[in-house]
Amino acid sequence: NIRTRLFKNNGPCSFYQFRCQNDKCVERGDFCNGRNDCGDNSDERNCRTSSCRNGKGIICGNAYYNSNCIPEEWECDGVKDCTDGRDERRCEDRFESGVYPYQIIRAKFLATNWILNGRNNASHIQKWGVNIPRTAVACHFSESSILNKSKNYNDELAYELSISLLSKFALRNMEDIKTSELATFVNSFLALCMNPRKFYMVDLIGQLRKRVDADKVANPYAILALCNAQDFITLNDIEKLLAAFHKANTEHRTDTQAIIIMALACASAQPDSSFNREELPDYTLEIKKKQYRNGTVENIKTTALVLQALFASEPEPDDDNFDEEKAIKQILRSQEKDGSFGGLMNTYYVLPVLSMSSLVNISRKHCPELIEDENEGLERLKIQVGEKWNIIYSIWIGDDKVLRRSLTLSVPANTSFYGIMKYAAGVDDKYKFEYNVRSRKPYIFALSGIMDDPEMETFWHPYYLFSNSSQPSLISKSPADVIPKNNEHMLFWYRKVD
Repeated sequence: NIRTRLFKNNGPCSFYQFRCQNDKCVERGDFCNGRNDCGDNSDERNCRTSSCRNGKGIICGNAYYNSNCIPEEWECDGVKDCTDGRDERRCEDRFESGVYPYQIIRAKFLATNWILNGRNNASHIQKWGVNIPRTAVACHFSESSILNKSKNYNDELAYELSISLLSKFALRNMEDIKTSELATFVNSFLALCMNPRKFYMVDLIGQLRKRVDADKVANPYAILALCNAQDFITLNDIEKLLAAFHKANTEHRTDTQAIIIMALACASAQPDSSFNREELPDYTLEIKKKQYRNGTVENIKTTALVLQALFASEPEPDDDNFDEEKAIKQILRSQEKDGSFGGLMNTYYVLPVLSMSSLVNISRKHCPELIEDENEGLERLKIQVGEKWNIIYSIWIGDDKVLRRSLTLSVPANTSFYGIMKYAAGVDDKYKFEYNVRSRKPYIFALSGIMDDPEMETFWHPYYLFSNSSQPSLISKSPADVIPKNNEHMLFWYRKVD
């Protein structure tokens, strides 16, 4: 069974670790270092020897009784564990002969590193790029031992995901956000253990359900997201999915068919489901027929989606109708030197395959406790009535602007700068502020956790930032007395003023 051979025996250790006999994981560098790092001495038993016990392993060097025997899965994995590099010689023939578990582990490790290397440490916003939802889901399926080394990663992703969606709410009405886009946010919320039913007083699942019910044709990805969120998939949903499957078949859209199969597989697992799981083979057979001789189905993205659909719908591989090993081999061959599979989208679809998983496996089940992201102060950011103006609000810190943040908000027309600041503080904690009242009007003395510093003569000052000028224009009034116009850029700058 290819699935058992490749995925079931990987064990608890990551790519750069040695698995002790007691199932403890130690770093590769600790293997044969003269210390009992495992606790049971299994990391030192095959060291300084002339041969490998029971013939299992790769002997490094020719020195009699002075060579190390490394685990056989370390051979041809891209890492030189023998000092002379003999464990990485003549590897092309071995790769041609089949797929091995270590290749899966290595590919997953490199893909995870690629995602992490894309994180912009120097940036204070959008550290993870513009496609936060897909990045969050990709991280959910990536090498957990790497991500767990920094607990801040999930917090950062959750924070940026919230800001991304809130910015869309501020800029557009709910109905202007596309259904597929909303579904992507629901799945990413589930992956990060955030609550999509109670996000700043907006029920994302309820909103998505309204869209799905209103549409005459199925949006398979939206229905899959609803199922992942444990929203019941109705008979009407099933009928629309089946109609969409047959339409996609005539239009040769295999990737859409794969997502439909995942949605049907998810629906069939629900109590009192309107779809019988025993019907799934009739649909999976259609996508199996489209495999090329070399193992791919159209392209790498579609190949990955088909494998996900098969993992989600069939407990055992169907060797007579689909060669999973060939498909996986082609996916592994497509991995770039940088660790990606040709960009975020392909990597996003491939990573679940490397865990013998699928997009159906996004749910709350992995969450120890569902995090509710609630802020009552954002009630006014719900769907607004009347004319709205777009305002850019920025924060600069230091004369040389060492830290800059910007947020675009859609606010009721004629909202004061002070009112805009309150909106922004609700959207992003970095915009929270404190003020003194003089002549019954607010004047800011602290923003983004930084207070006016009279000793250093550094204070917060409001400005207009005009597009036709390189220099901001200082505002001498209280923010409550300033009414920005549509598309104007407002600024608070922490600096010295002569």
